[in-house]
This record gives sequence, C-alpha cells and structure tokens, in this order.
Amino acid sequence: MQGEQGLPLPSSLQEVEALILALYEPGPPETISRIQEVLHRVQKSPEGWQLAQSLLVNSNDTIKFFGALTIIVKLNTESSTLSETDANELLQNLIEWFVRSLRDGSGALVTKKLCSALVTCFIQFPKIWPSCIAHLVHCLYTQRSVPVSEARDDDADSTVGLLDFVALRAALWFAATLVEETSKTDMNAAKYSQAHNQLIAEGRDVACLISRGMDPGFASPDCTSIQEEAIKCLQPWVMYNQRISSSTDELTIPLRTLLPPVIRCLIIDELYEASIELITDTLSNYSAFFTSEGFDMLINLFETSWSDNRYQQLVRGDFDFESVQFGMLMIAFADAKVVELQKSTDHRSQRFLDGLKGLLGAAGYAVGEDKIFVPALEFWATFVETMVDTMFSEEAKDSDAWVQHSLGLVMQVVGCCYKKIQFPPATTFSGWDSSERAGFVEARKDVADLLQTVCTIPNASLVSLFVDLLLQALSAQAWAELEAAAFCLSALSDCISDGGEYDELLHKVFSSGLFDLLGQSEKLPVRLRQTGLSLIERFSDYFERHGEFLPGALNLLFGAVGDSMLAGPSAKSICTLCSSCRSHLTGEAATFISSYENIHSSRSIDPVAEEKIVMAIASVIQAISDEETRLQAFRHLYRIVRLDLDRCLQLKAQPEMFEVSDPLVAKYYAEAQSQSQEVASADRIAGQIAVQSLRYILSMAKGLQAVTEAPVDLDESSKVASSVSQSLPHLQSEIMQMVVQLQAAFPDNGELIETICHVLRAGFSETEPGPFVFPANIISQYLTSQNCSTTPRIGYVVSTACAFTSSLASSSHEEAAKQLTKILPWAIDLLQSLPEPETDTELSQNVIELVNRVAQRQPGVMMRLQPSSLLEFFFIFVLKVLDGRETLPKSAAAEFWTTFLTIRTTDEPIQQAVDSVMTHLGPSLAMSLIRNIGGNAARSELDRLSEPLKKLTAQHVNAKTWFEAALADISFPSSKVSPKEKTLFLKKILSLRGSRQTNQVIREFWLACRGSSFAYAS
Repeated sequence: MQGEQGLPLPSSLQEVEALILALYEPGPPETISRIQEVLHRVQKSPEGWQLAQSLLVNSNDTIKFFGALTIIVKLNTESSTLSETDANELLQNLIEWFVRSLRDGSGALVTKKLCSALVTCFIQFPKIWPSCIAHLVHCLYTQRSVPVSEARDDDADSTVGLLDFVALRAALWFAATLVEETSKTDMNAAKYSQAHNQLIAEGRDVACLISRGMDPGFASPDCTSIQEEAIKCLQPWVMYNQRISSSTDELTIPLRTLLPPVIRCLIIDELYEASIELITDTLSNYSAFFTSEGFDMLINLFETSWSDNRYQQLVRGDFDFESVQFGMLMIAFADAKVVELQKSTDHRSQRFLDGLKGLLGAAGYAVGEDKIFVPALEFWATFVETMVDTMFSEEAKDSDAWVQHSLGLVMQVVGCCYKKIQFPPATTFSGWDSSERAGFVEARKDVADLLQTVCTIPNASLVSLFVDLLLQALSAQAWAELEAAAFCLSALSDCISDGGEYDELLHKVFSSGLFDLLGQSEKLPVRLRQTGLSLIERFSDYFERHGEFLPGALNLLFGAVGDSMLAGPSAKSICTLCSSCRSHLTGEAATFISSYENIHSSRSIDPVAEEKIVMAIASVIQAISDEETRLQAFRHLYRIVRLDLDRCLQLKAQPEMFEVSDPLVAKYYAEAQSQSQEVASADRIAGQIAVQSLRYILSMAKGLQAVTEAPVDLDESSKVASSVSQSLPHLQSEIMQMVVQLQAAFPDNGELIETICHVLRAGFSETEPGPFVFPANIISQYLTSQNCSTTPRIGYVVSTACAFTSSLASSSHEEAAKQLTKILPWAIDLLQSLPEPETDTELSQNVIELVNRVAQRQPGVMMRLQPSSLLEFFFIFVLKVLDGRETLPKSAAAEFWTTFLTIRTTDEPIQQAVDSVMTHLGPSLAMSLIRNIGGNAARSELDRLSEPLKKLTAQHVNAKTWFEAALADISFPSSKVSPKEKTLFLKKILSLRGSRQTNQVIREFWLACRGSSFAYAS
C-alpha cells in the first residue's frame, strides 16, 4: 500500500514516530510535503484515535505534540461519529494527559497543544463539560482526571487558591485558549450556540482564576511571571465580552473587577508590556468596558512621577517600543474621553491635554525619527472634529464656556504641526527608507486635513497666521519654514470662499518678493520651489480676481518649465491658472504660443508636462470671442505639433532618413532605449512620435472644451450654422485627414487608435462649433470604416460609437436616425466576425451596449435594420451571451433585454415587430434567465439578471408558461431543488409582479440551487 507520490504508509507505531521526527527536521521541501501527506492520511484513518493515544504516552515532546494535534484533527472531522460515552471517555483521557504533562517533564508546547485539544472537545461536546474551568482547576489540584460528575459541586473559588505555580499557569493557558478558540466559531449557528452560552457562564470562574494569578501575594519566586500570564489570559476574554455585551452583562460584571489590578501592574517593569497592551487595546476598541473608577485610576496615574518620567523620556526622543506604548496609552485614554476632556476646564484635564499637545513636539523629525507624532496627530484631528460637531449641535451660550479655551489649545496644536512638517535637510531625508519618506509626506497631508477642519471653527484665523509665518520666513530666508508656511496656506485654499474676503491677506503674499525669490533656482531648495508654484495654482481664483498678478505668476511658471524637477508641477499650475483665468489672458495667446514653440523645439520637457501646457494655451484660445482670431490662434498652435506629425510620417515612409542627431528623433530614441535593451528602429520611433503628438492634439481638444455646458436651442441651429467661419470645415477636414493618414501609416498601433478615439470624444459634449466638434456624418464615416481584421482595439472604437450615439440626443430626430442607420449595421456586423462571444469580450459588451442605447432612444431604427438577418443574428447572439460566463458582456445583455422588454411606441408596425420578437424568443429568454438563476450565474450577477426577469414577469402574459417550461427543462443546471420548490419559487416571483423583493427571492433560490439549505416555507 502506497501513500501519495509513492511514499509507503507506515506499518507500525515506530515508523509513524520516525516520520513525525523527520517532519520536524530540516529537509527538501518535496520530502517534507510527502511526509505531511502520509501523516495526514494516517491521522484521518480509523486507527487515528488509537494512534493518538499511543503517541501521547511517548516521552518525546515532538511526538506528544503530534499526538495532541491528531486528536484535534479527529475531533474537527469525525466528532459526529462519537457517542456521548465515547466523548466522555475522550475528555477524561485528555484531562489525564494534560495533568500528567505538567509533571512528566513535557514542554510548554505540548501542554498548550493539549489545551487546544481540550477546547476542541468542549466546542464539539459542550454538554458533557459544564463549568469546565472549575472542573479543570479541581483536576489540577488533585493531579488526576476526576470525572465531571464527582466534581460538579466544586467551584473555582474553593480550589484555585491551592494551585501551585505550574498548575495555575496551565489553568490560565486553558482559559485563554478556551475563549480564543470558541470565539472563532459562529455564535449564531445552532451547532455552536451551547458552547457560547456555557462560555458566558464561565465568567465568575475565569475572573476568580485570573484574580488569583494577578495576586501580588502569590507565594512563588515566579509571582510576576504568573501575573503576566493572567493579564494575557484576560485580554481575549475582554475582547470576547465586547462581542456579547449588547445582549448580556454576565461576563462584564466579573471581568470588570480585574481592571484595577491590571492598571496597578503598569508601574511594575516586568508587567508593563502586557498590562499596557491590554489597557490600550481596551480603551481603543471597547472603552465602554471601563468604569468611572477605571478612568479615575488612569487619570491619577498620569499625575504620578512614574508617568512624568515615562512622558519625559518619550518627548526627549526615546522612541523605543515601551516608550511609544506609553504615548499610545495617553492617546487611547484621550480618544475614549475626548468629549469630556474638551469640555473640562479643571486643572487636571488641562494638564493632560497639554501633555497630549506636547506629544506633537517630541524631539526628532516626524515619522523618520519621531514615532508618536502621527498617532498624536490623529487624536487631535478627532478632537477638532468632535469640537466642531459639538459646537454646531449646541446653543451658542452653552458652548462659549469651553470653546474659547479649546480653540486656544487647538491654535497651539496648529503651531506644533507647522513646525513638525518642516522638511529635514535633504541629506537626512534621503537617508530614510522609502516607507519613512512616504509616511512623512502622508503626515503632511494629514496636517493639511486637520487645518481644513480647524478652518471651519469661527474665529480660527488660520489664513492670517500662515500669511504672517510665510512673510516672516521669507524675510529671514528660512527655507524650511517658508516651505511649510506655503504648504499650510495652500491647504487652506479650499476653505476660502470665492468672494474675496481674504484677498487683502493674500495680496501681502503675492505682492511680496515671493515670485522673485522663486525664480532664483540656483539658491533655493527644489521642494520650496515646488510648493511655491503649487501655491499659485491653489489660489487661481485670486488671480482671476486680480489680473495684475497674472503676468508675474505665469512668467515664473513658464520659467520653471525648463527645470526637470519642476516641469511637472509648474505645467500643472500653468494649466490650472490658464483654465481659471482664460478670459483675462486672451490678449496673451500669441505670447503663450510663441513661448510654447520655444519649449517644444527645445525637446527637453517631459511629455506629460507638455500636454498640460498645450491644454493651458488651448483653454486661453477657447476664450477668444472673435472666431477668426480664435481659429487663427488655434492653427498656429496646431501646426507646431503638425510639423512633428509630418516628420514622423516621412520617417515611416523613408526609414533611411533616421538620424539620431535629429533633436526630435533623439528625444524619442533616448526614451525608447531606456525602456528596452533592443536598438530602437525608425519604425518604432516614428510610432512613438505619432502617438505622443496625437496626445498633444488631444490636449488641444480638451482645452478647447467650453467651461460650462450651455442649454441647447435646436431652433437656433440654422443661425449658428450661418455664423460659423467658412474656414472651420477646412480645418476640421485637415485634422481628420491627418487622423486617417496616421492610422494608415501605423495600422497595428492600438495606442494610436485609442488616442484617436479620445480626440473624437472630446467634441461630443460640445454645443458650440469648434475644430474638434466634427459634423456627425464625418464621425460616422470614420467609425464605420473600421473593422476587426485591420483595426486594433476595435472594442474601444465601438465604445466611442456608444458615446457618439448618446451625443446625438442634441441633434434632430431625423439627423440622429440617419447616423444610427449607418452605425448600427456596422456594429452588429463586427460581431459576425467573432467565432464566439468570448473571443473579444470588450467588443461583445460594447456592441450590445450600443444597440441598447439605440433601442432606448430610437427603437424604430433598430427594428427597421437592413438586412433583417443582422437583427436576427443579434438577438441570437445576445441570448448566447446571456448564457455565457463573462460577467461584463452578460450584464450588458441583461440590460439590453430589460430595455427591449419595456419598449412601448406609438408606431404600431414597430410595436408589432417588438411583440413578434418576444413571441418567438420569449421562451428562449426565459430559459436562459432560469438557467442563470438556477445556479449558472455568479452571485454578483444576480441583481442584473433579476431586472429582465422582473420585466418579463410583469409585462408578458405568457411569462408563467415560459418559466414553467424552463424550470422543468432538462437543461436546468441544479438537482438540489425539488419540483415543489421550483413551483413555490415561480409562485413567489409571479405574485411579486416585478417588485424589488423579487431580487431577494431570486437570490435565495440561487443559493438553494447551489446547495444552501434554504427553507422555502411561505
């Protein structure tokens, strides 16, 4: 007889023991895996029970440990095969082995594993072991396995005080394991309810046991060791009590008596770690467990010299684990009492709050050195949020007494945070690991969030504060302070209204020497310049109101674009500023275009930054009121990029002209070489130039979009058309010709196709004529020229067609129908090229969504589709998708059928055609829906699939017949529901007539079909 992979099963106890020893010895992973498999089979064999008993009497700890593990495995997998007598015998044996392990030299691992075995027996057979803690204590005292019936009258009180150190420690191990393992089971499940009820009833005994363990008068040199075990035992009981405290206080009352002794243990060095962990966790997660006595003990403790010494060590820079734990205790206490603390004006509370404020000023840089700053900051964020909530929920007269005092404290907290978020020297910061650097940046964001909350408090003059700090740092040339002040001021930009009430203060900043200073790149830290440029962007509304500062700001930003470290943030700021202030900058459009031409020709700027600059200039062009001037400016900008496109087309056609010395080629060549070890070819470089240049054109299209959407007046369409410049159609034609040329030159470039689609989409939402607001016939002509064989990302092209279909809502009914009549057959024909719907799920999904939109808006176009065979194909296709496994296409199919089932039109021939389709396909649709709900669908798909079923049920007289046939059909996927259950399910969904409750009925039926034991009783 062989084990898996050829390893023979052991034929004797000695061979089993040898395998166990080999399992825990170093060896090849495959050998260890094979041994595990064989031993697992041995454990699961009928002889496993006897084997475990034999192993547990061995003198070797490893073998005894495996014996206990075997008992656990058998109990978890075969407990149902044991009678109550068998279970009682097993329990007595386990107690015997457990008691013996304390006296025969067994290691702690063996004893603890036997604890787990005892607890597993309790969970499986709670009825046979009432008062398990008291009984086990009795057995430990007598040093033998006493039958449960003989010790039933004993309680823990009478014997726990007689246990020696070894027995008491073992009892604590058992009590901790008991609650830890039982809490992992579902207390709402009938199988485990008795175990949980008995566990709750153990409260008095476990409190007695833990109290004995924490008794400082315990006569043993190991007194602190047993106290530590007692504290560790208490922690899981407290956490378990949190779960049940809403329904009973049977555990709460005895366990609460143990908190004062734990608090007293804090000042004992050997017990500090265990006690502070328990108290901190309980305060953080279950503060309701604390009584007023417990809170008073803690606040008094914080007043002692012991506490002061701990605190001083922490704030002076001792960030060892024990020291930080003390700070976390302070914070947990403050979190639990935050409302009381903020309203208390007594000296003790104020001293404690001052101490919490002091945690923000501990020595060292935040995160990299200071490990308490972030937790302290989180508390103060809670403090401020609670303060704001309380202020606005109380009458002003009731809050005045404490608000002013709290506000003063909060302003001091703000000052501490301002100092703490100042960047360390570059050499220090670069010496930190990546997580510390990221943590510091996140801490700054948290401070920004705090400032924004403080800003909502009346009379919190934060803008004035940081303007003053910024100007002071500017005067003193204190770069770290200046950067921090600018950062904090930026954070407040979202809190400042557009009304200009802070303009006088902001005027002090932007009329100072800040712009001049930021332009001096050689003397300033890069981070200061980055934050300074961001400050300009964040206050773009101010520059919109004060155009006199715009030239200086933009000159500074354009000047910073050439710096590789600043190109990104400066370009982003240029984009924001130009977009917000576009109407003030139209006279500068030519200057901006000229500046961009120089930037572009330098070939040194990052492409993403350049895209933002292009978008910025395009947004200024969009604001030019005179159309000819606007189009002329656009042509100038467009032709800067068009030259690169002409160059890439030339390079594609004549690869022999490839010269790395060409600045344009050199830029993309260097980028290509950094991404691949292969030498970049002319074709690859030309493709990169094409894609990136098209992205610049996309940025133009985005920039030219109107700031707000104006209402569309269809009656004015003729007037608009007559006012459009005659040069606009020529410009649009030029752009489309360029698009077609690029696609022809790079037919396999999916990235290029996707970017072209984005360019087209940019005009769909526009209501005014523009270079990228192409006539509908041009769009439909381009889209319908694409096909599966020559166009990569064809699914994305169809997605663009979906967006185009939606945009036709602003066109006349006739014009929309004309375009949809072109788009619809093209899209469905694409599906005919697929061997199966799953071949291209993106294409399948998007075509179905497109047809769905047509069905919603113009069902006549869909039903009159020519040739009619296309429509027949589509209906069969979408039914096939509904039966498939791909979630996204299936969801689209369900949505389509929901739409189709609700089509109601006054066009009688169209309505008759719709009804005819349902007459023919209704049975197939019902069959597909029932197969899904009968178990084929994923759980996440059920709500979507419920919708067509509800519509079918509510609106078609034949629905009952169709569903009955589907439920009885041989293709129904589940054998776990009876005909009676199917009938009851159908009765329910028919009676609900498409209401929301249908979803729940469907979900329950699906669960039953999948194997859930759901009862369908009415």
